[in-house]
Amino acid sequence: MLLNITDLSGEPPHRQISHQLQAKILAGDLQHGATLLPVKSFARAHRVSVQTVARAYQDLAREGLISFKNGTGAYVNAISASQKKALATHYLFSDAQESRRLEEELMMAQKIQQRLLPSFLPSNDRFQLAAYSEPSRPLGGDYYDCLALDDHRFALIIADACGKGLPAALLIAQIQAVIKNEVCHRNSLRQTMQNLNQYIKRYAAARHFVTLFYGIFDHHAGVLEFANAGHNHPVFVRKDGQVDFLKTTGPALGLLGEVDHQIQTMKINGGDSILFYTDGVTEAMNRAQEEFGEPRLQSLLIRYRARSAQEIVRLLIEDLNKFSSPAIGQDDRTMMLLKVSADMP
Repeated sequence: MLLNITDLSGEPPHRQISHQLQAKILAGDLQHGATLLPVKSFARAHRVSVQTVARAYQDLAREGLISFKNGTGAYVNAISASQKKALATHYLFSDAQESRRLEEELMMAQKIQQRLLPSFLPSNDRFQLAAYSEPSRPLGGDYYDCLALDDHRFALIIADACGKGLPAALLIAQIQAVIKNEVCHRNSLRQTMQNLNQYIKRYAAARHFVTLFYGIFDHHAGVLEFANAGHNHPVFVRKDGQVDFLKTTGPALGLLGEVDHQIQTMKINGGDSILFYTDGVTEAMNRAQEEFGEPRLQSLLIRYRARSAQEIVRLLIEDLNKFSSPAIGQDDRTMMLLKVSADMP
């Protein structure tokens, strides 16, 4: 009899064990006289510590559900109908309290994650920045940021952690902390990418990785230096409507132990714009199971290219919401748009 014990639960392992055994006893799956696995055997079967199982059995014994016999381990006590009803009522009340507590903690975590995103994006007479991010669950795995490096350069970052929900959100929070540390230490773009990769490879769970685009924009020179770790290629729209992609890429962060991501530099002229986005944008689906797709995104960016950065992002969101179906599970959606002022050389 194997139980479902997971690291993703809000309960410690011993409480998960005791609650699941309680449910089986009350449902009659474990009847009077049934013998539970010895502590060591249970711990080995579920890959938990002996102390964890011992604590769970002690909880059940305190509630009168099991007893211990010398040399024979633990067995299920006889429980009357009135006791079952009282225990079931108690557990339902406890579960309701626990659900409320978890809901409150989730709401707090959601607020904390929202505060991790920049509260404002810089814009001046040389350039404009606008962004949008919508998680598919209360906690998301997308991230974007804009960090000043000096009076004329800033870092532009957009990232997407594999998976969804809490694990992805925690990984993104770690990535943000590492990036801010890199910026504080004035590390080069190449060194930053190497440090990010080493950190994720060392500390993230197995098979977890992050796709990330990291650019450094010099708005005095109109130059973007960038590296791409497996992320969607940003869409570059010139003032005259020509479209290109920033296709330089390397492996996602955390997949390989040693990586030297290629660094490229490009000139951005007046009226040009670049859209950075996560795959939740192009992979959004309608009721006919059609994806929003890169061609549609390019066409819209060409159509809206004369608008301000804020207007372009707003119009893209409207088109995306009209296209996609809420009945189909969607991924996190994030986009950030950089536009250089039309009168810049």
